Amino acid sequence: MNTQRSPEHLVEPLRRTLAWLMSLRDAQGRIWCPEHGLEHTGKSAGAAVLAARLARHDAPERRAAHVGAAIEQGRRLVANLRREGTSECHTFWPGRHDPFNSSNAVIDGGACSDALAELALELGSELSADDARAFRDASVLHARTYLRYAALDKGIPAQRAWGLSGLAAAWRVCGDEVLENAALQAVGALEGIQHPDGSFPYHPLEWGAEHAGASDVSSFYHSRIPGFTIFALEQLGRDPSRAPFAQGIGKAVDFLEALQAPDGTKCGLVEAKPWYWGAEYEVASHVFDVYTFARAWKHFGEPRFGRAALRAFRAWCEHLSAAGVPRSHLPGPERKKSYQCPVFWACHAEWIARVLPDLAELEQRFPDTQTNAVDGIDLSVRWYPDAQLARLEDGAVLAWVRGARPAYNVHHGSPHGAGLIRAVSKRDRRELVRRQRLAADQEGEWSARAGTFALGRGLEHGAQAMRFSLWLMRNHARGRRFSAALGAPFDVLRRGVLEFASSAVSSSFDASPLVEVDATGVSLRSRLCWRGGLAVPHSALERRFELDGRGLLVHENVIAPGAVRALHYGWPERASERVNGDGLTYRLA
Repeated sequence: MNTQRSPEHLVEPLRRTLAWLMSLRDAQGRIWCPEHGLEHTGKSAGAAVLAARLARHDAPERRAAHVGAAIEQGRRLVANLRREGTSECHTFWPGRHDPFNSSNAVIDGGACSDALAELALELGSELSADDARAFRDASVLHARTYLRYAALDKGIPAQRAWGLSGLAAAWRVCGDEVLENAALQAVGALEGIQHPDGSFPYHPLEWGAEHAGASDVSSFYHSRIPGFTIFALEQLGRDPSRAPFAQGIGKAVDFLEALQAPDGTKCGLVEAKPWYWGAEYEVASHVFDVYTFARAWKHFGEPRFGRAALRAFRAWCEHLSAAGVPRSHLPGPERKKSYQCPVFWACHAEWIARVLPDLAELEQRFPDTQTNAVDGIDLSVRWYPDAQLARLEDGAVLAWVRGARPAYNVHHGSPHGAGLIRAVSKRDRRELVRRQRLAADQEGEWSARAGTFALGRGLEHGAQAMRFSLWLMRNHARGRRFSAALGAPFDVLRRGVLEFASSAVSSSFDASPLVEVDATGVSLRSRLCWRGGLAVPHSALERRFELDGRGLLVHENVIAPGAVRALHYGWPERASERVNGDGLTYRLA
């Protein structure tokens, strides 16, 4: 096995994470999830790759331990490959067979086929002949009997992309033309569902989404698609930076970079799946961001991609506990536990380990990643029309403005839009507008009351959510969070039904404002709406978000309030130069 030691400060967080995962093993060598009470086979695959990559990049005296851990977990994957009844299909269990695995067959299978191929190729002579054969055969068997179909028929693009990664990796160890053709078809299908502005729907309506909100874009899932596509093309010996792949991948990585703030976090309120998260942001997806940015930089040579890779890595490290346990977000007011478990997030760190040499090179090339490319009085307005997202930046501030978005409920679709959804000072990286995921009364928004409590409106948006609350209840109980289990239906009733039935209205609830974008900013014509997007009759707002080189100027004007009461505006605490006349004006910097 070739070795290329990486700097200690890059390796140490990954070593710490692997050590925590290894501490969870039982007598059989299974990484036993303390939250779900089972072995997440598809995630153990990530632990195997993480160990194998650390064997290459960590200190030589640690290599034997890392190799041993990789082989142990590889054997666990092989042991969990089973035939599906009388079908020819072989899948890695538990996959879809245990709902508390919190995964499915294509995600687990893509990860396992990829990992086993990786071990067979990466460890080489350090594997016994029996292990090498078993790893190759299991990878290829699953790809031939399952992945070559699943990568072309799953409804969620990020899941297809994960299946694609395993399909392409399996091809490397067998050279089967059938697998190669299926992988290239999968790449084409993902490109076909991509929006022209580079974004992707989380679950396209034409691919079977049950709720329109699921077709929104997802800051959490987005990087998997270009990242796994780059990975697969590399495995297949294709150049991602050349036609016919370059345009789609380049746009996808550009959109990903547009979501990132100076501190490496992303604009988390652009999210088709908000129920996953206990805060207004997450860094669990940063492992995929790091890989995607680093490899895109390598292929396209775009400096901002390289800087973004370093920022994403540092943000992930800042959220890693001393014991090596990843956290999706830091504690704070109104924040709570996220749905996924730390075992998932820890095993996904394999994708950082795969680009350690790139990170080392990037640190030499870009020693200062704390500032963005736009400085001084230069202004940048980037508009992504399909996602209806504007990124506004000058030397003082970075802000995101959302226009229209798909219909939403408590579990599907971005909870806020039609205005400013995040603003960050580039001087001190502090948030300029406090945002909560689900509150009606927000800084930088108009709020009021209109009409009366309407249970019918609440049930229209929340009936499906109430059914899903039973699943959440079972999941909490499985993890021995009994108070959360008992409270889950009542929590969803409150947030998914009663709040949608409430008389509260907000400027951020409008799902279909009219947007105009120019060289210095964004203008919106919108309305006051009840949660869910129903407009208050005869209400009309004009909103303007404009850069001037010294920050973001916000202009707010109520053209017609409609039949509302207690109308008020949430002045941001950090707003300066406030003017309250015919409209409201202030600066964020």
